Amino acid sequence: MILPVLASIVIATNSVTFTAVSTDCGLDAQVEFLFAGPDSDHDYESMFLTEDSVKDIAAAFEKAGMPLGKPTSAKACKFWPIGTKIKMEPDFWSLVRDMRDERKQPIVWTGGTREPDGAPVAATNMPLAVFALYNLPQSLMQFDDALDQSATYGRFQPAVKIPKGEKRTFKFTWTGETNGGKHEMTPDFPPEMSVGDAIKLASALVQLDSPETKVNGYKEGQFFYRAFLPRESWRDRKERLSQPFEVRFVDGKPALTVIKEDWSDPNATDPKLIETHPSFESIANDDRTDTCFIYAPKVMKLADVYAVCKLIPKTVVNWYVFGE
Repeated sequence: MILPVLASIVIATNSVTFTAVSTDCGLDAQVEFLFAGPDSDHDYESMFLTEDSVKDIAAAFEKAGMPLGKPTSAKACKFWPIGTKIKMEPDFWSLVRDMRDERKQPIVWTGGTREPDGAPVAATNMPLAVFALYNLPQSLMQFDDALDQSATYGRFQPAVKIPKGEKRTFKFTWTGETNGGKHEMTPDFPPEMSVGDAIKLASALVQLDSPETKVNGYKEGQFFYRAFLPRESWRDRKERLSQPFEVRFVDGKPALTVIKEDWSDPNATDPKLIETHPSFESIANDDRTDTCFIYAPKVMKLADVYAVCKLIPKTVVNWYVFGE
C-alpha cells in the first residue's frame, strides 16, 4: 500500500524512499556520515545531504510502521544499538569502501535519541545525522555494531565519485525483524556477590558480548561489567596516561590514595609521582579525574565496593575493580 508522499519522500507499508544530493566530498575523504540533513555543516565528511529535513525523514519512517529502537548511550554504558534491521537500495557497499575490511554488520533503525516531546534530537543538533557510520546516539540509523568514533575514523571512504549536486534515490525496506531484542541483556552484579565471583561473571560476559548477544548497560547502583576487568598493566602508575583516585581497604575500611604529578624538574620527560593519603572529605569537590580504581579482596562483598561511590565526587563515572 502506498501512503502519502512527503516532499521527496515516498512512504509505503514497511518501506521509505527519499532523495539525497551528492556532496562529492572526494574519494579520499574520511566519511563519517552517509546521510546528513540538508542544512548540515558536516558535508565535508558526508557523502549525501538529504533533500528532506531530519524531522520529516523520522516522521516518514514512523508513519510507514517503523518502531523506535534504543540508541546507544555512553553514559548508560549501552554501546550496542537496538533497532529494526533495514535493507538499503542501492546497497551500502556499492557506495562506500571499507579501508580495513572489518566485519560488515547490517543497518538498523533506532530513530535516534529523542526530546521529551518525542522529537528527534538530530533534527536540531549538528551534524543533523540521518545515518552516521559510528555509534552516534542521535543518528536515526546506524550499523548494528559497537563502533565508537575513534575506532571508525579513517575506516570508510567513498567507493564511487558522484558529481556534486547529483541526486540519488534511496529505498529502505524491512521485514519487522528487531535486531537485538531477546538477545539484549543487562547483567546483575548484586551487592551480596563477592568480588571474585563478579570477576568470573564479567570474564564470561566478555566472551558473549557480540552483535548476537548484546551486553548493554548496568543496573542502578551497580557497575558496568567491564569494571571488573581492568587491565593489569594499569596497576603500574608509570604506565598510566593519567592518575585516577585509588581506594584500598585497610582492616575492612576504605582508604584513599591520590597520586600527584610533580613536573618541577625541567629536564624530566616523565613526572615524579608523589603518593598522598587525604581524607575523603577533602576531595569532595575535587574534579581532577573522572576515574577511580578500587583494590578489593576477592572475598569482599560488592556491597562494600559499591559503598565507595558515596565517598567519591560525583564527577567520577568510570569505575574499575582490581581483585586482590
